[in-house]
Amino acid sequence: MSAAVRRTAYALGAVAAVLLALVAFNTFTSTSAGAAVSNPIVRSQYFTTGASTIYCPGGYVATGGGVGVDLQDSMYVARTEPVQSGGQPVGWKGEIRQRSNGAAASGTVYVVCAQ
Repeated sequence: MSAAVRRTAYALGAVAAVLLALVAFNTFTSTSAGAAVSNPIVRSQYFTTGASTIYCPGGYVATGGGVGVDLQDSMYVARTEPVQSGGQPVGWKGEIRQRSNGAAASGTVYVVCAQ
């Protein structure tokens, strides 16, 4: 399988996982504090520089996120975590490295946002 086909397959798998999370999120639309949330959206950004950060639009908070690698056998996720501003999660950041030498690698970072 070519690298482009493999990258597309991994990206589609990651998008499917995020969409399944949205279905579950829409089914349970309240936070642990009991406040209702609405208008969930998913944003994604492809990167080739080893690390990237993606933000929610103004007025939204990050409810989850993740990172997908291009080549599963030769890359690994070194970091995936929310980005905070003023104590609120407002985005997601991720870092991907090559298994062989730890150099920067490519992938996609995702964030699920809600109002």
